[in-house]
Amino acid sequence: MKKNDLWQGISEGYTYDGAGVVHFGDLVFFVPGLLEGEEAELGVTAMKKNYGYARIAKLLKKSEHRAVPQCSVYKQCGGCQLMHMDYEEQKRFKENKVKGVFRQNAKMDIEPLPIITGDHETAYRNKVQVPVQYDKGHVKMGFYRGHTNEIAEFDRCLVQTDASNEIVQFMKKTLEELRIGSIFRHVLIKHAHRSGQIMVCFVVREYPFRNAENLVKKLTAAFPAIRSVTCIENRREDNVILDGKETVLYGDPYIEENLLGRTFRISARSFYQINPYATEKLYSKAIEYAGLTGNETVIDLYCGTGTIGILCAGSAKKVYGIEIVADAVKDARINAKLNDISNIDFFTADAKVGAKRLIENKIKADVVIVDPPRKGCSKETLDAIVTIGPERLVYVSCDPSTLARDVAYLDEKGFRLQKVQPVDMFPHTNHIETIVLLQKLNS
Repeated sequence: MKKNDLWQGISEGYTYDGAGVVHFGDLVFFVPGLLEGEEAELGVTAMKKNYGYARIAKLLKKSEHRAVPQCSVYKQCGGCQLMHMDYEEQKRFKENKVKGVFRQNAKMDIEPLPIITGDHETAYRNKVQVPVQYDKGHVKMGFYRGHTNEIAEFDRCLVQTDASNEIVQFMKKTLEELRIGSIFRHVLIKHAHRSGQIMVCFVVREYPFRNAENLVKKLTAAFPAIRSVTCIENRREDNVILDGKETVLYGDPYIEENLLGRTFRISARSFYQINPYATEKLYSKAIEYAGLTGNETVIDLYCGTGTIGILCAGSAKKVYGIEIVADAVKDARINAKLNDISNIDFFTADAKVGAKRLIENKIKADVVIVDPPRKGCSKETLDAIVTIGPERLVYVSCDPSTLARDVAYLDEKGFRLQKVQPVDMFPHTNHIETIVLLQKLNS
C-alpha cells in the first residue's frame, strides 16, 4: 500500500482519539470521521511500517449513529472531534475508551458506571481562549486547525456561549478598526453561567499599548455583563499563554460564580472546571464517594481555587488544600471566607511537596481527593498518599490513560478500585472526565 491507493474497508472500532480502525491484511489503518460498522472506499494518506492513515473517499454504508455536524468549520477546526457522531455514540465511545485504557494501562477489566452527562450538549463552555493572528491589516481569531498553528476562523462556536461568540467577533472587528491586532496574542473570555458575570483578559506582546483605554470603553459599553477586563503582558516565545505581569483595566481582577450553593471567585489564571452543568454532577459524585460524616479529615490535592475542598468542608471535621499556583491559593482563601468556611487551610506547594509536609507534621487523613492535570500524579505524590494512608481515595481525572496507570500503581500499594464513573464534561470532543473510588485494604 502506498499514498493515494484506494481500497474498501469496514471500521471495526475506534482509536483513543475517535478515528475509525480498519484492517487491511496485516496492516491497520486509522480513518478520521469513520464510524464503527461503516463501510467506505478509503484513500491512503500516509504509511508507516505496520500501520497507516486514510481518508474517506466515498461512504458506502452509513451508521445509524452518523450525524451532520452543525459547525461550519468542523473539518478545519481542531477544537471538536466527534460532531459526526450522534450523542448516544459519543457516550458509548467514551465509556469504551475508559474500559480500553484500563485494560491496556492497568491490565484491569473494568465495567464503568453509565456515563453522567451535564444536560447541555452545546453552549456549555465557561472559558474560551482564542488565538489572535495579524496579517497585512487583517485580524484572524479562531481556533487552531489540528496539529498546526494555522487559525480556522468561525462566526459561531457551538460549544461556547452566545456572549463569548459575540465578544470574539467584536474583538476581531475592533482590533482591526483600532489597528492594534499585531499587539495581541490571545483573548481569554470567562463567562460565569450561573451569575452571568464575564471576564475578558487580553494577552499581549507589550503593555501599555496605544488605544487600550478606547478598546476597553468600546468593549464594556457593548457588553454590560463584563465585570472585569485585565491585560497580561507575555513576551515568551513558547506555548505558555498566561504568563507575565497582569494589569486590571476595568472592574475587579475576578468574577464570581455560584456552584452547589457556594460562591467562588475566579481570576484570569485560576483553574475552574469548564462545564458548569456537568461540574455540579462531577463534584456531587466526588463528595458522595468521599463518604463524609462530619468526623473526617480530608486532604484536597491539586485543589485549584478550593472548589472541592470548600464543598466538602461542611461535612468534614477538617480540610487541607494543596495547590502549586499561588494565585489560585489566594483565590481559594478568599473563597473560603466568602462562604464562611473556617475548617479549611490552604498551602502553596507542589502536590508531592505539600503531601510530604503534611506527613512531617503528622497530619493523618481519612479521605484524600486528587484532581491532577492531564499528566496525572507523580510517583512521589502517589507514594506520599500511600504513606498518609487514607481509608478512601477519590481520584478525579481528565485523562483516563494516566488515571489507569496511577490506579495500577496504587493497587500494588494496597488500594483497591471500587467504582469507575465517567462524566462527559466535553461533549463533541474526544475528552472524558472520570472519577474513581479506591479503598485501602483492611480499612
